[in-house]
Amino acid sequence: MGLVANVFTEVERALGVAPPETISIGPERPLYEACRSMLSSRARRVPLVSYDSQTERPLVVSVLTQYRLLKFVAVNVAETQKLRKPLKEINLGTYTDIVTASMDTPVIDVIHKLVERSISSVPIVNSEGVVYNVFEAVDVITLIKGGVYDDLNLEDFPGIYTCSVDDGLDTILDTIRRSRVHRLVVVDDQFRLRGVLALSDILHYLLLDGEQDEP
Repeated sequence: MGLVANVFTEVERALGVAPPETISIGPERPLYEACRSMLSSRARRVPLVSYDSQTERPLVVSVLTQYRLLKFVAVNVAETQKLRKPLKEINLGTYTDIVTASMDTPVIDVIHKLVERSISSVPIVNSEGVVYNVFEAVDVITLIKGGVYDDLNLEDFPGIYTCSVDDGLDTILDTIRRSRVHRLVVVDDQFRLRGVLALSDILHYLLLDGEQDEP
């Protein structure tokens, strides 16, 4: 693990990636507080740090991720009116200035796009905007393990989860409940790219934006 972490640090340095902000929270703190910390720092995960009474040193007891938070919501929260509203009504997701790549784009160029725009995914589309795949920041781990960058094709990476602007949050949360999802690509009836829906978008709406929609 130390070797992999060291290589990852070297990759970050070579690509000019700024060190991530380090935040943590105690496991006894309210879940809402952890969510707010995650949103304010734009972190995708927050370590739960306790203290070992014997060594008097910090101890990471678990890691809270956006996916785990939303899966908890999907499993435990009953339907509300705001969860049934379609994406187009609540304006949830990113629909302009979306960075894309084609199947012919070298993987290393896609990684540079992730870094330059501080984004976590790049949809892969054809000349007509039809979505074929999506390259995510977590896919960089695959590159580190393999030790190659230029020889990989974009076909080598996993598929995608999609939704439409007519889908409600209840449908999307059901997808999150059943599958490990990092984000959903918003497409039209022809599978053309419309936008990108990140887990942070959903979390932000549930915690903040959606409050004004409640009767």
